[in-house]
Amino acid sequence: MARRKRNDYPSRFRKARADSSISSVQKTIERKFGLPTGSVKLVYPNGRKTRSDSSVGILKERWE
Repeated sequence: MARRKRNDYPSRFRKARADSSISSVQKTIERKFGLPTGSVKLVYPNGRKTRSDSSVGILKERWE
């Protein structure tokens, strides 16, 4: 039986789907890195906080 190859790139560093919500990504980051609830804030390039019901795709578009 062949051994499974260990993934070189841990799942916590993988890209978020473009259609996922900002709030779900913030919660995932907090959980994966052991941060307190509410400590992660994602912002637009102008410094304005993103809405929690916004999508990751919109955030990525504005940063490109």
